[in-house]
Amino acid sequence: MIVQAKVIMTEWLRNHQDNPYPNDDEKEALMESTKLTINQINYWFTNARRRLLPKWSMIRRNAEEARNSCSSPVMTP
Repeated sequence: MIVQAKVIMTEWLRNHQDNPYPNDDEKEALMESTKLTINQINYWFTNARRRLLPKWSMIRRNAEEARNSCSSPVMTP
């Protein structure tokens, strides 16, 4: 897979994390912009949903926890 195709699809996935399933029109646009086949795109998204989304979710959760712990008042005895 060419690097540019990975960048394009990763960007699409980042922008659609709440619904990471491209519809047929979106897949068609991805096929045109990446020059990949429909099977390559389908497999990439299947793998990315399994591998990338859990990592991104954990990173986002850790960042939120860190932000919340920094804004919580510290009580001293």
